[in-house]
Amino acid sequence: MSVRAARKQRVNKVTVKSQVLDAELVEMRREQIVAAAVELFSRNGYFKTTILEIAQKAKISVGLIYHYARTKEDVLFLTLMSVLESYKREIPAVDPHDMPLESLWKALNAYARVIDRRRAAAVLAYRSTKSLPTAQRRTIMQLEIETNDLLAQRVQACVAAKLFRQDVNVDLAVYQLIMHAHTWALKHWHLKEIVTLDEYIAAGFESSVRASATPAGLTAYAKINRSPTKR
Repeated sequence: MSVRAARKQRVNKVTVKSQVLDAELVEMRREQIVAAAVELFSRNGYFKTTILEIAQKAKISVGLIYHYARTKEDVLFLTLMSVLESYKREIPAVDPHDMPLESLWKALNAYARVIDRRRAAAVLAYRSTKSLPTAQRRTIMQLEIETNDLLAQRVQACVAAKLFRQDVNVDLAVYQLIMHAHTWALKHWHLKEIVTLDEYIAAGFESSVRASATPAGLTAYAKINRSPTKR
C-alpha cells in the first residue's frame, strides 16, 4: 500500500469526510489547504488562526474548505498527518547492501534533514496535537509509532549483529535519536548559532552509538565516520 493510500485509510477511520467524490480533486485541495494551514498555525498559533485566514491564504473560499474538512480540528488533523507522512517518505528503505550501523546512520540523517526542511511544521506538531479530538489524536500517535519503527528496525538490526549491546532498550534508543532530531527544530534559534546541521546530526549519532555500541560496533562506527559518503 502506498503512503498516500495508507493516509487515506487512516483518515477514513476517523471520518474526515469530504462532500466531493473525486479522489484526486480531494487530495489536491487538501494539500492546498494544508500548505496554508501549516504556515498560519505555525506563525499565529492554532487557536488564533481562523478558517477565513486559511481560505484566504489558500486562495479559495471559506465555503470550499468545508467541502473538504468539516471543522478546524479536521484541518489541523490533516496538517499533522501531512507532517508525519513527510517523515516516513524521507526515511529511505533498508538497502540490503548496507551494514546495520550504516543503515541506521542513513535513516537518522534523512529524518533530521526533513525535520530541518519542515521546522515550523515539526514545532506545530508539538504545540497542537493536544488540540485534536481523542480519536484523531490517537491516530497521530499511531502514525508516530510507525515512523519510529523505521528507526527501530535499524537499531534492532545493530543489536542482532552484535554491534549494539544485547541489553539495549530499543524503544528508548529510538526516542533519543528522534528527540535529538526534533530538538534541532525546537531550539533552532540557538543551535544554528553554535553548530551546523551536519555537525549536529553527526554529534547525535556519535552519542547514541557510544552509549550502546560493543567493541565491534565502535569499529564499524569508525569506518562510517571516515567514509567520504558520510554527510
